[in-house]
Amino acid sequence: MKTETKSEEEKLMTYREYDLKTYLFPLWEGEVVYNETLWFAGSRSASLMYDPTEIVCVMSYDLTTTFQESVDYTVKGREIIIPENGKIPYLAPSEFYRASPINFFVKALRRGEGQDSAYLYADEGSTISAQQVAVTYRHKDRIAWNLPKVETAKFPKTMAKLNGGEKIKVLFYGDSITVGANSSGYIGYEPHAESYANMVKSYMQKRFPSATIDFKNNAVGGTDSNWGINKTSGNAWIDSLEASEGDHFKKRVLNENPDLLFIAYGMNDQKYDATEYKQNIKEMIEGVRAKNPDVEIMLVSGMIANPETYFDNKDYEAYQNALLELSKDYENIGVATVYNSVKSVYTKKRFVDCTANNINHPNDYMMRVYAQTVLYSLFGADYIDHI
Repeated sequence: MKTETKSEEEKLMTYREYDLKTYLFPLWEGEVVYNETLWFAGSRSASLMYDPTEIVCVMSYDLTTTFQESVDYTVKGREIIIPENGKIPYLAPSEFYRASPINFFVKALRRGEGQDSAYLYADEGSTISAQQVAVTYRHKDRIAWNLPKVETAKFPKTMAKLNGGEKIKVLFYGDSITVGANSSGYIGYEPHAESYANMVKSYMQKRFPSATIDFKNNAVGGTDSNWGINKTSGNAWIDSLEASEGDHFKKRVLNENPDLLFIAYGMNDQKYDATEYKQNIKEMIEGVRAKNPDVEIMLVSGMIANPETYFDNKDYEAYQNALLELSKDYENIGVATVYNSVKSVYTKKRFVDCTANNINHPNDYMMRVYAQTVLYSLFGADYIDHI
């Protein structure tokens, strides 16, 4: 493909390692996409977000191996296609749709299928990431992103502390996605890209070097909003988490006394309808506000689980709408509409290209979608211009 001249912005970017600004550069802007991920699972072709005018580089997910066009892959429109004799990993349909799980502890039941293909290929750690590739390419076309809301005006105290170089306590509370699973940095795999919460932290530290940012991530993997507000969930495994340690919400939120609180639940709330979910988040808001009326809160909606699994059995949009309703009921509460951003991605890409466990955890690419949405919501559409 034709080689094009680099813009000044591109000269500051890199696709050969994890770089904060590169990974936070909005995927809905510019004419270069860096390290977009693909997984050739069940098919030898996979689609990019945009129509490429030039493929700059196709690398392994860990950014240590470079693949060669016409040898390891070919390009047809938005499709990257791999031949039988290439070096890019390929997972045949018979391996992807399975009679038994590849990991007994990570079972992904395939929804509505017979026993001959009852499971999907799923695992934690780097098993799936090691099979994915990262594509950097130029493009001219645009797609219709459902952009986040700019919620900056709802965080006056936060902005005053950051701009004034003051001390501020920032706290994240939620489930495993907010913990960081399965970002490469969290699992200790190259390129060691940060989780979305850590990218938000790093952004704030870089943009506001004079401020003293006391950052803490108190999210707990596997939990739901019932657990988060110290209710019984009805799931024995969830209810057993920290069961002997007292009130989770008091321990992990109230005792921390944050100035800025991110609440990010929803992925594990399949048993609850939007009304129940909304009530749990409402109780969290009112609980923390009763102790600290000045706390400002960003509610974070979530990604969509694998639609081929039983995990994807709830109306995630209804959860997001519940958060939007809550933001209208209380002052100084915003919503980072990650669900909208994820839906925008899925208009062009498959779930398998954006996941690191093939059930409900984002890979590095989707972690970027989370971080970009949160930062756009908190700091405005020009957030990337300030680091």
